[in-house]
Amino acid sequence: METASGTSAPHPGKRELTPSAQTAAAFFRALARTLKVARLYQHDNPVVDQGRKGLLAQLNDALLHHGPWRFRITPYEIWLDDQAVVRPMDSNPSSDAPRTPEEKLPFLLHRDGVRTLTLVHEVPAAEFDALFEALQTVGVGAHSHDDLVTLLWQANTQKIAIETVPFAQVIHLDTGESGGAGDHGAHQAGYLWSPAGTEIRGDLGQAAGVTGLHRDSFADWPIPEHAGDVTESFARLSHGMQFVRSRLRADLSAEAAMDWRQEARRLLGRVLDVDDDVRTRAALAHSVMTWLARSIQDAAWDEAREACELLRRFDPDGSLTDAPLAEALNQLDAEDITARLDESQNDDAGRFFGLSVGIGRAAIDLACSIMALALKSRTRAAACTMLCYLCSDSPELLARYLGDSRWFVVRNVVFVLGQIGGPAVVPLLERAARHPEPRVRHAVVAALGNCPGDERIPLLIAQLDSRDPQVLATSLQMLGRAKSPVVARAILAQIEDPNFAKRSPDSQRALFNALGDCADDEMVHRLETLLHKGGWFAQPSLERTAAARTLARIGSEAALAALETGLRAHREAIRNACLEALNMKAA
Repeated sequence: METASGTSAPHPGKRELTPSAQTAAAFFRALARTLKVARLYQHDNPVVDQGRKGLLAQLNDALLHHGPWRFRITPYEIWLDDQAVVRPMDSNPSSDAPRTPEEKLPFLLHRDGVRTLTLVHEVPAAEFDALFEALQTVGVGAHSHDDLVTLLWQANTQKIAIETVPFAQVIHLDTGESGGAGDHGAHQAGYLWSPAGTEIRGDLGQAAGVTGLHRDSFADWPIPEHAGDVTESFARLSHGMQFVRSRLRADLSAEAAMDWRQEARRLLGRVLDVDDDVRTRAALAHSVMTWLARSIQDAAWDEAREACELLRRFDPDGSLTDAPLAEALNQLDAEDITARLDESQNDDAGRFFGLSVGIGRAAIDLACSIMALALKSRTRAAACTMLCYLCSDSPELLARYLGDSRWFVVRNVVFVLGQIGGPAVVPLLERAARHPEPRVRHAVVAALGNCPGDERIPLLIAQLDSRDPQVLATSLQMLGRAKSPVVARAILAQIEDPNFAKRSPDSQRALFNALGDCADDEMVHRLETLLHKGGWFAQPSLERTAAARTLARIGSEAALAALETGLRAHREAIRNACLEALNMKAA
């Protein structure tokens, strides 16, 4: 066994890799992609089976041309000699940048103690399947109880060899008297104080007179005086073993046919019946919590539903397990779960999110992660629906997700807040309204439709200076419902702004049309000023025509008098604008 250091030479560029290293890098990329596919489908799926066979053929062909490969494993890289065949795309491996599938392989190997991996030509299918299944097993997340080294040792591979970190030596205590030339007297291990001196034995080899764990550990067994005949003894025992073997097989068959979930419910229920104490409930709830988390990771939704029901029996209000359950769910591989939900052809997404609503607030972080990672709209829609249920009473739980660097995540959170509605979401929407992405602000305006009118008006007015036509149009449409002088003054202030002429013609018309819906006589004088703007140098303009039409839409005596005055103006542009507005009103 040897230990590899995490430090290494500077990364060579992709063009500097030798042909052997380039082939090895391509193999690990294909291996990572096939492992990801295998986690999405059943192990007997034709796609998975074909991928594994193709990988094995690719590996043996590469080993035939380039000779045996001996890889050195570090936490973030896999090295072939002095060349990194797998390495992070980002120069900082601890950053939150998205990882390619093969970048996870070094950590999986290094985490379980593997420091070198050697592959020799003519790797049998059974040995490659053992390596593939071991990587698939340990790659499902933190809730796997298997490790890569144990799984490979159990497979007893010959063409695939690993070297691991050395195991710590076990220290054994001498609990009896020892004699011999090397002893310094008899010592008895004390149980009321720490052992010391010759009571501690670390030699695991053959040593005369040394008790403890070594090769001659049966010296105290009595030696029989007579030896039995093996054949005769076996024949005598075999008659009784026939019944024992048949009974064992029957028990195994009965156990295999039994639904272990029902047995678990029955056993844990009996424990609670014996001792219905808060500590017992906490212990049972924590045990069921791990079952629930693992079932979610494996996409076993029926098991997860039963585990959730059992968890609520032991912890109805979530006071015992909400915090540790949230931590356990956060450690799951959200990317793998999301990929399963995206690829599912049945109602798996609905079943999962229905389950998450039953879990409660502990599932909020997982739901937001899936909402951010989902590629299919139906998966994102199900995640948003779930968050609406989970956060309906406490929308402030979503506040920290408004600071996410991904604009589409913020937009989806704003959509959830809009579905919840009410005065509690207004401060959160006010924060999102300052987002630089127009699509987020448009979602904010749409979400304000479910908020109280008096509280949403300031936020909508703040959006009037937006240069995005969609945001402006939606804001004006919603403000038009208020029919408030405050709204009219805010719109007119935008029109009187010196930079109003720089707006697009569509935005200018939208502001004037909205003003015509809510203006009154208070605005007549200011509109008349806009109508006569320019004096002797007045020219036809959209602003002048729109001001005249707005006066006509107001239709009061003061507004019509302003238009009559405009008909007697010296400049033709003013007279034409007033005449056109009056003709449209008469029509």
